[in-house]
Amino acid sequence: MKKIAYLAGIIVLFVIIYYSLGGSDNNQAYRENVADVRAERVRFLKSSEQSPFQQFDKKYQPVSYFEIDPKYKVRANLERISSPVRMAVQNSDGTATTYSKFAYANFKIDNQPFKLLILKPAGFGALPNTYFTAFADETSGSLTYGGGRYLDLEIGKSDNIEIDFNLAYNPYCAYVSEYSCPLPPAENVLPLKIEAGEKAFEH
Repeated sequence: MKKIAYLAGIIVLFVIIYYSLGGSDNNQAYRENVADVRAERVRFLKSSEQSPFQQFDKKYQPVSYFEIDPKYKVRANLERISSPVRMAVQNSDGTATTYSKFAYANFKIDNQPFKLLILKPAGFGALPNTYFTAFADETSGSLTYGGGRYLDLEIGKSDNIEIDFNLAYNPYCAYVSEYSCPLPPAENVLPLKIEAGEKAFEH
């Protein structure tokens, strides 16, 4: 039986750690902050009872990352969606999960404009001000997991936010087939290579 990979709780802890550490652009402190968050995730995957490896009694195998590249830490302007809109996001097993559309984030990489749909988990007991996006790009299925990758975002009142693709991580389905994981919506399939964050998992 498939297990739904809920995107709240422990996983968003990594985002909270990242923002609490601060992280200045283009300096050693920033790189160390990202490395600390990655190390915390590895510890979680290796030893937490909530890890997908532990839950299905699988032997942990190392995850790998692209080198930290500050160009993938971008500023984005939000187009907030004024009236809450529910949408069904397709899962890897053919089912669907309901989310609320929250905003579109507009940003640039290498001076090229892109946008991502940001979602709010519905009924998961998600933490306040914490949102989610799933995306795919031209590395998906080769250098990175074919089912896309995830980002958790902490958003307050400001419409100017930070998106750091160096923190992109794989869904549990990348490690253990017994999970059902949300796939990126069509508008979040980006026409560029994002060589940042977590790489494809080698079984």
